[in-house]
Amino acid sequence: MNQLLPVFIKLENKKVLVVGGGNVALEKLQHLKDTGCALTIISKEFKSETLRLLSSIKDVKIETREVRVVDLDGFDLVYSATNDRQTNRDLVEYAKQKKIWINCADDPSLCDFYSSAYFDRGPIRVAVSTQGGFAGLAGTIRTILEEILPQDHDQELENLLEIRNLSKRKLGDPEERKTALKFLLSEFKQKYLSTDTKS
Repeated sequence: MNQLLPVFIKLENKKVLVVGGGNVALEKLQHLKDTGCALTIISKEFKSETLRLLSSIKDVKIETREVRVVDLDGFDLVYSATNDRQTNRDLVEYAKQKKIWINCADDPSLCDFYSSAYFDRGPIRVAVSTQGGFAGLAGTIRTILEEILPQDHDQELENLLEIRNLSKRKLGDPEERKTALKFLLSEFKQKYLSTDTKS
């Protein structure tokens, strides 16, 4: 298998379609809800948890009906998350013809892209992928990262980013700036990431 290219995609105002209203669709929606995409979801029925999440997403378009392959026309990205294997296959085949990127939830081999387990702390986002092979392992690695850097360090990380931006404006010499930032990161590592730190 060829190696995947890890990227972060700007979805603001991009047209994204999710097909399905169950647990898998719910997982995909949790990834999409804060991206600013123009989101449409089509499903014959919706779990109550899915509807609850959808109610928190601005301007989402919800259609309660069976999907047709032509529904994919005009979308930039599609998630096929139904519990019907044949429907997922039909959508994948049509998407490939139309050169629309599609994620097929029940068969990684048919996906143009995978969702990853991701970890957010302040300005940092780390995505973990097993190339569609073992989602549970990616989730375990994310949990380890959460233990290493708990939520209450968000502000410190934001401060480091702001200090870095200030240093670019205040310190003209790149080598001086590099030395200063290395010192700050060393201090952060010693205080928050050292194995000797007592909880």
